[in-house]
Amino acid sequence: MCSNDSPSEIPDGTTAVTTLAAEYEEFSLDVAEQPLPEYRTEELRVRIEEVRQTLAAEGVASAGQLQQLLRTVTEALADVRAAQVVPAPEGRDLSEAVPGANDTGAAYEVTETEQRKAVNVLVNLLFTVVETPTHEDRRREERSARDDERATREGDDGDSDAEADRADAETDDADTEASHSLGVEGYAGPE
Repeated sequence: MCSNDSPSEIPDGTTAVTTLAAEYEEFSLDVAEQPLPEYRTEELRVRIEEVRQTLAAEGVASAGQLQQLLRTVTEALADVRAAQVVPAPEGRDLSEAVPGANDTGAAYEVTETEQRKAVNVLVNLLFTVVETPTHEDRRREERSARDDERATREGDDGDSDAEADRADAETDDADTEASHSLGVEGYAGPE
């Protein structure tokens, strides 16, 4: 799925939380079917489940959870892209071939089809992480709604607008101090 045609995107630009939670559950199952080392699969599934549960409970995910999931997905993506592409070997056991662990004596091997499928699943998961709403997104939506409400009140007396402006300024200051970022600005990918 592409972020442009994701079913979780509603025409008004908001994201349906129940749809996102279902997508995360599906990704958890998809990740388990990919040729990833067991430790990577388990870490992805734990991170996905944390986000899914928070979405179900609060309607948004924390920026910290999304940042951890984003890091885990990009590491898994780097592992899959760096894997040795081979013809389908007989009796391969990925739990013995851990990417980056030179002491195992075995290479991390995938077939071309497995690599393509795993990359596709992980990239789609990245798109879903990006479209997952956070507390900051919720505050931004609330500010936008207040701005719209204020625009419709333009005909009211100036005192109420001045009070609303002061309240919005105080909220904006608090939002700036408490805002979270996924911390991926300037990230150039795995080296």
